[in-house]
This record gives sequence, C-alpha cells and structure tokens, in this order.
Amino acid sequence: MDTQLVIAFLVFAFSMCITPGAGNVALLGIANRYGFSGAIPFVVGTSLGVLLVFAGTSAGLLGVLTRYPALFLTLKYVGAAYLLYMAWGISRFQNDAGADASADAESSSGSGMLSGALLQILNPKAWIAAMTVFTQFSNPNYSLLQQAVVVCLAFTLVTLLCTSVWALCGSLLMRLLQSPRQVRRVSQGLGLTLAITVVFMLAN
Repeated sequence: MDTQLVIAFLVFAFSMCITPGAGNVALLGIANRYGFSGAIPFVVGTSLGVLLVFAGTSAGLLGVLTRYPALFLTLKYVGAAYLLYMAWGISRFQNDAGADASADAESSSGSGMLSGALLQILNPKAWIAAMTVFTQFSNPNYSLLQQAVVVCLAFTLVTLLCTSVWALCGSLLMRLLQSPRQVRRVSQGLGLTLAITVVFMLAN
C-alpha cells in the first residue's frame, strides 16, 4: 500500500477500535472488576479474535457466510446470546466481603482470553468490517498476499492498543469507587449498557 492508503487505513482502524461498542463496554466492566492486569487476558483474546476474523476473511470465509444466510444469522444470534451472558455476568460483579462467591466465579469465567476471542469471532459485524477493510484499502498494483498480512497484523496491533486504553479506563474507574454499593451500581449500569448495545445490534 502507498503512504496515503496506509494513513487512511490506520485512521479507519483506530476509529473502529476506539469507539464504544459491545466489546469495549464489556472490557470496561471486566477491568472495573479485576483491574488492568486482570483484564489483559481478555485484551489479548480480543486481539487474537480480530486476527482470526481478518485472516478468515482474507481466506474467503466471509463468502461462505454470505452464501448461506442461515449460517450468518446463526452466528449473529449465538454472538448476541453470548454478549447477553457477559452482560449478565458483568452486572453481578461485586467486591464486598459477603459477596456470593459463585457469582464472582461465574463472572470471572467470562473475562479470559477465550471469551475475548469469541467476542470477535461470533460477531458478524467484525467479519463485515474486515471485508470492508480488504475491499477499500487494498491496492491491486501491489501483492495482495503481502497486503493481507500487513492489514491483519496492523489491525490486530491497533485493536491491542485501543482495548488496552479501555482496560486502563476500567481500572481507573475501579479506583474511584469507594464502597461495595458503588461497585454494584456501576457494574449493573455497565451490564445494562452492554445489553442495550446488543439489542441495538440485533435491531440493525
């Protein structure tokens, strides 16, 4: 890719990754509960999920999803169900001494590397975004294979950077909360926000 195309691609990637969305809202809630270091596995998983989506798109998997609408819809609703499960878990985060340990354990199960990866893989919009990148920011005068590798790695790195920023914001939010009641209220608010985001995604 030439310089102008690279700059345009990086601006697009940054705007896609840094804006509020289901994944970033979920990450904010996770970092609010477990801190920045505790959210790192989810951050890494999200980045790996993006890498798999972009690699799969370049390999033609999006064509399969487009050819079979039922498969696309299945992916959409399974992904939405998984996000709602995460929203439910985030809403139950709490840190008081008398907290229900089983609820906290259930919440932690949705904050690891696998959860971050699934969040991207099960999101049809991630596949569409990947296809948009390849169609809009590829130059036929250069090697398509090399461009695909560059795009996959660059978007993954941008995702890693942006999700780290969201994780940092979540950890800072955790430090501002002074009581278990505040933690519960904020966690419930973040869980509700994520659920509303999922409903909006399904409606569109």
